[in-house]
Amino acid sequence: MRRVTTVVFVCLCLALAAGCAKKAPPPEPTAQEYFDSGMRYFTQENYTMALSEFEMAVAKSPSFVEAQYYLGVSAFKLNMVDRARRAFIDALNLNPNHVKSREALGILYYLTNDFNESKRHLEAARNLNSINVEVYFYLGKIYVMEKRCPEAIEVFQKGVMVDSTFLPIKTELENAKRLCGKGSGPKQPPVIYEKKFRGGGMAIDPSDF
Repeated sequence: MRRVTTVVFVCLCLALAAGCAKKAPPPEPTAQEYFDSGMRYFTQENYTMALSEFEMAVAKSPSFVEAQYYLGVSAFKLNMVDRARRAFIDALNLNPNHVKSREALGILYYLTNDFNESKRHLEAARNLNSINVEVYFYLGKIYVMEKRCPEAIEVFQKGVMVDSTFLPIKTELENAKRLCGKGSGPKQPPVIYEKKFRGGGMAIDPSDF
């Protein structure tokens, strides 16, 4: 009887000890898991949380180009222009042919009135066969400012081919044709165009910088 009692007591102590043992902490999320979480926040337009998750992904894996890009877009949506610029540049340092980062950086420079840098990146995006109509819209406007009318017309026409529903580029095309003497009728008033990355989110107004 004493032996049975001893065995029961020992088993009870072992059970209590196991129950009191500390559980192992959960594993740290991977860079991909942070990125996936960031994308969920991004699609919900919660750019603050998205930015935080993309920063964690980049901290885990500094060579994660897509995380760098979406970090930049999230920062841009939050008017964190310098942070966005650094992220896009970091992405391009990792992959100079990352077309989305070229597009974004070119648009960002245009909206902050750095037209030389904007042109450089927009031309690079065009040469990478960008299908973002804003690349051709802003690049054409730069060519008009430089009085390079034939190039502006060519770029605007390419943009119309990319997205014929984007009305501002059609207006700019007609105005460029008139400027070059290749159109007829009075110049159309410029379209008031909300300057932002297309697809929703907070607009970026250069006057805020």
